Amino acid sequence: DNPPGKPETPKTPETDNRWQPKLAESWWWQLENPDQLSPQKAISIYDIDLFDNAKTDLISRLHGEGFKVICYFSAGTFEPWRPDASTFTAATLISDAQLPDFSEETWLNLGDEQALLSIKSIMQARMDLAKSLACDAIEPDNVDGYANDETRGKISSKDQLDYNLWLAQEAHQRDLSIGLKNDLDQLGQLVDSFDFAINEQCFAYGECAAYETTFLAKQKAVFNQEYLSDDPEGSLSLDSFKNDACPYFLSRGISSLWKEGLNLNGNGVIVCQ
Repeated sequence: DNPPGKPETPKTPETDNRWQPKLAESWWWQLENPDQLSPQKAISIYDIDLFDNAKTDLISRLHGEGFKVICYFSAGTFEPWRPDASTFTAATLISDAQLPDFSEETWLNLGDEQALLSIKSIMQARMDLAKSLACDAIEPDNVDGYANDETRGKISSKDQLDYNLWLAQEAHQRDLSIGLKNDLDQLGQLVDSFDFAINEQCFAYGECAAYETTFLAKQKAVFNQEYLSDDPEGSLSLDSFKNDACPYFLSRGISSLWKEGLNLNGNGVIVCQ
């Protein structure tokens, strides 16, 4: 006890229980064909689909072999094939706001106050599922709807920022680590609330430097995926990946993968190492 009249000694805050990935830890991103996933000792972290693995033993098997597991779900779009699809209503979706490359998916109506309440309830249930499955972290995807033309201004940057901060808070309340997916324009405002970042095509688009002053500067892991695709702007050849991108990623501590095509099925993946 402190002597009378002396201020109390500040208590040391409790250490968070959640896992924190380290810079340059190797990762593998496979959202399809989970039955064909073959763990490799050179990989430390596996990022897999939450729902597709909810009734399999993959997560426990990966844990048993010493790997960490990130569980993927979409936090910003409606996917009609998901088991909880019936919990969405027309009001929770932005009408005629399908994703160009994934026409079955529709952006969620984050800018509508009533719709947002329903959306948050659904996402809480998804995070509860991730917690129950012992996921070490979550990857909530499509958290930059405000920056996409299909949403037609119905999601403001503040709507998105507030929602993303809420996702991080809810994840941490469940002792889940959380990664920020893309959303480059808000990196500076979100870096302190997220545990790591996941990026697609920053090298192809010349955007990787945004992570140097945010996540990397705070010693937070950045995981990257580059593609050879039909998009001439966002496509990166294997030669360019090996000779240009990979040396850059290694010098910055970014963990990067390359593959031909956009299907995250585990086939033809090249690890930068």
